[in-house]
Amino acid sequence: MRTQVSWTSADERRLIVDQALELLEQVGMRFGACESLERLADAGARVDREAGVARLSRELVERALAGCPREVLLAGATEADDVLLDGSAVHFMPSGTPTKILDDETGRVRSSTSDDVRRAVIVADAMPVVDILWPPVAAADLPEDEMSFGELLTCLEWSGKHAQHEVTVPWHVEAMLAVMEELCGGLDAFRARPRVSFVCCTHSPLGVGGGFLDLNVEMARHGGPILVYPMPIAGATAPITVAGAVVMNVAEFLGAATAIQLAAPGAPLLMGAGSSLLDMKAGTFSFGALETAQMCVTLVEVGHELGVPVLAPGLGTDALYGGIQAGYEKGLKGLAVAQSGADLITGGIGLLHGAGLFSLPQVVIDAEIATMIVRMLAGSDVSAATIMNDVTARVGFDGDFLRQKETSHRLRAGEVFQPEISTRTTVEGWERGGRDELTAARERAAAIVAAAEARGPVLPEATRARLRGIAAAAVARARATTGARGAR
Repeated sequence: MRTQVSWTSADERRLIVDQALELLEQVGMRFGACESLERLADAGARVDREAGVARLSRELVERALAGCPREVLLAGATEADDVLLDGSAVHFMPSGTPTKILDDETGRVRSSTSDDVRRAVIVADAMPVVDILWPPVAAADLPEDEMSFGELLTCLEWSGKHAQHEVTVPWHVEAMLAVMEELCGGLDAFRARPRVSFVCCTHSPLGVGGGFLDLNVEMARHGGPILVYPMPIAGATAPITVAGAVVMNVAEFLGAATAIQLAAPGAPLLMGAGSSLLDMKAGTFSFGALETAQMCVTLVEVGHELGVPVLAPGLGTDALYGGIQAGYEKGLKGLAVAQSGADLITGGIGLLHGAGLFSLPQVVIDAEIATMIVRMLAGSDVSAATIMNDVTARVGFDGDFLRQKETSHRLRAGEVFQPEISTRTTVEGWERGGRDELTAARERAAAIVAAAEARGPVLPEATRARLRGIAAAAVARARATTGARGAR
């Protein structure tokens, strides 16, 4: 017995892809002046250099798409930490990197710090359901040009899980490759086992920063997996309908993916399902809206129809604290997106207020939600062994199953999910304990951080020093060139 859900029909998926291809062919995509635009022109796209727009034929897009591998390896420090995106499992990860944190001691919102990044990475790494790490919160106390590498290196120092991050300015590329060479033992080793993947965001409607795209092209040439992440907002930068926003998302992915595949044939790409909704009443974008969930599940199924892995923000919520709204929005959307077969689910672990606010105890709570989702998707075995008629016959009419060895054996084997944060105790027991979910999560997070600090980072001190040295030297060179602290 396994969970089986289909949200779209084959005809609907074909129509969405057809309409996305029509947009790229008739309207085009704006790249601006960049190497990718020239490469598209050489490949036969109709290019308006003055506008920076390329109109891509269906044949060109479909040819590029055919080069995208369906299976993508996101390597960790060891093979035990690897994640293979092959459609067989759902994986969870943090995302967003907000600069604001809901302080778990004071309950007040404040700017996040490097120490918050370290603690967030430690707690996320300790959650078995978290398979991949994106810096869960920003090191907002660092100068802008130090933030990116500071956050990434914290992930690598305190976790062996695969990390995902960005290259956003030209000097990042050389520095990132140097970090990968040191960390992986050479760039060929990085190509074989990419320890870090990279995010290339598009600009809705139908745009991508050409210079930014070129940087990701360079990482793809060295074997770095690239998440192409459109984020159209229905009612603002995309049509108000679910279908219209989905088509915009697909078109932007296909346009950027075509440019990347032309430069790096066979590059491992992921499609981001980042569509959201503009709440016309509040004037904010909504990750927790029901329509956002519908966009995500549709995009997952369309992405798989295209033959690429898909990342979707399934655990998104618009709640401003870890209360009832956060629970039902994360649970409902997370389950729906997981049922659609998303390869990666973000949106995310430890995040509130869309992707704008981080909470350390929320990491523990969200991990429990994600674990429950995985358990539900796994279904239950229906067989003679699990029906257990032989045990029932032995127990008879007046016995019980509590003392049967099969009961204790199956409990130890994980037959029944046992929560760590939610409670199943009596009213009297709960009153004696005096701990709500947030208190339990806060205590769990504190214990995890204390144990990790006693253990120390997972990377040897010498490796850590070399990686920090590479980043520091790159920042110094960039400052010497620009005469100022560079932008993130």
